[in-house]
Order: sequence, then C-alpha cells, then structure tokens
Amino acid sequence: MDTEIRSGGAEDDQVLHRLRDECYGVVLPGVPVRADDDLFEIGGDSVMLIRLVAMAQLTFGVEIDALRYFQSPTLATLATEVRRGLTPPTVDEQLLDDVLARVESMTDDEVQRLLDGAGPR
Repeated sequence: MDTEIRSGGAEDDQVLHRLRDECYGVVLPGVPVRADDDLFEIGGDSVMLIRLVAMAQLTFGVEIDALRYFQSPTLATLATEVRRGLTPPTVDEQLLDDVLARVESMTDDEVQRLLDGAGPR
C-alpha cells in the first residue's frame, strides 16, 4: 500500500495502521497520509469523510462522532474516535451497588415482573 503514516510515535499504533490500510487506503488509494494530515488538504471531500467514518465504524464495530472528525479531519482524530468507541464505559459503582441492593431485597416474583416489563408492585 502506498499510503503511509509519517508521524513521530505513531508508527506502532495498531488503530492508525488499520485505519490507514483498511479505510484511507481504500478511499484515497496511493495518497501518502501522515497522522496529522487534513483530509481536505490531501484531496478528500465531505463524501470521502463520511465514507471513512462509515468504514471505520464497520472495521472496528464502534460508533464514531462524525462531527468531531469533521472539525479535525485527520487520521489521528479518527483513530482517537475509534479508541474512544473501543474503551468500555465507566461504571458508577455507587449506582451499581444501589441497584444490586434493591434487587437483592426483592422477592423472586418481583424480580420476574421487572424482567417481564411489568415493573414492581
């Protein structure tokens, strides 16, 4: 693939490499791409941007904020958005403890009604 990443420290980044090879390389074949190159300055357009977002979402199985990428349309920004989607959400431990305590105080019938969508009685 002629597309390359030319940015210090980014050479070992798996997300950047996959985006470069599996997304940018398809949308902009043969165009050398650095991690900080602006998509519009290297010949891309808004249709290509949307294609890159869609391809990245499919490739990594994540949701990506296309507006954030549009505001800074670089390979590095798209990689950041992918990593954000790959990072598991944080859990509010107190809320989890409260929910578990509530469920543990319920009878089996009450829990089953909740699971069935009837709600507590």
